[in-house]
Amino acid sequence: MKALSTFAAAGVALAMQAGMAFAQEAPEQAEITIGLPVTTSTFLPLYLAEEKGYFTEEGLTVELVAFRGGTDLVRGMVAGAVDIGVGALAEVLVGIESGQELRAFYGGFNMGIFEWYAVEGTNSIAESKGKRYGVTTFGSSTDFLTRYALNSNGLDPQRDVQIIQGGGSGARLAAMDAGQLDVNIFAAPEKFIAGDQGYKLIYSQKDIAADYPNHVFYAPQATITDNPNTMKAVLRAFVKGVRLAKEDKARSVKLIAERIGVEENYAAQTYDDFIDELYEDGRLPSEEGMTAFWNIGIENGAYTEMWENERWLDTTYMDSFEEWKPQ
Repeated sequence: MKALSTFAAAGVALAMQAGMAFAQEAPEQAEITIGLPVTTSTFLPLYLAEEKGYFTEEGLTVELVAFRGGTDLVRGMVAGAVDIGVGALAEVLVGIESGQELRAFYGGFNMGIFEWYAVEGTNSIAESKGKRYGVTTFGSSTDFLTRYALNSNGLDPQRDVQIIQGGGSGARLAAMDAGQLDVNIFAAPEKFIAGDQGYKLIYSQKDIAADYPNHVFYAPQATITDNPNTMKAVLRAFVKGVRLAKEDKARSVKLIAERIGVEENYAAQTYDDFIDELYEDGRLPSEEGMTAFWNIGIENGAYTEMWENERWLDTTYMDSFEEWKPQ
């Protein structure tokens, strides 16, 4: 009996220690709003984390909110309506340049997902002089990438082609069908739809660099610094979502089809297009990919030079990944 009592006492002590550890790791802020610039397939790990209850497992109540673009998302964060954003690195930099104390703090979405499709008779960007190019809006990532691709292929974006603001990918594809655009930049699933409709692939973002900082996690510096347990909880849920996305293609494809509103065959192609470029450890792209990012921004006048990391990046949670990652 004494041995059993000793064993029980030890069990109670261990349980108390575990409880204390859990209490120490409790999120400082349990209710979190995560802003996304749009609803798109590459946010799959976050959608899975929401669907599977991974945020709840981490002691969080999370609301995923999609905005009408990255600019609106940054404005929402500045206004206090968003705690954490997940979107283009360029969005973060715009916020920082406007005087906001924002920082990127996690990556892992290192996809070069855009491609350019053209009407019959145009077989390359170099052959597209005089053509009408569709982009989302002036100053958007599709605009910057298109101008960089044109320059890289010997064409002046100002004089040799006409660049037209056409809105979202679906609207621009419809404009192409109506004969109003000759070349368009698309991500999945529209790039696969464009290919099936007979448009010709003439250039890929991966011709510029093998990888690219497609999305990053970002937040006000004070949020990152003052809420370490909350940040880790959000990122653990994300990591679980990445793992499930890679392990269960069928579930992932079904969720993409539901969230994005496309047929499952296109959802499956979309999944295959980016799944190998998702990284749970939050790494940023290769030196080639990051250099391409900065060169595109510099060429388009967004920056005059490459920024020092300290100006835009907090590596706390990337550096400590092995300490807080889920088992």
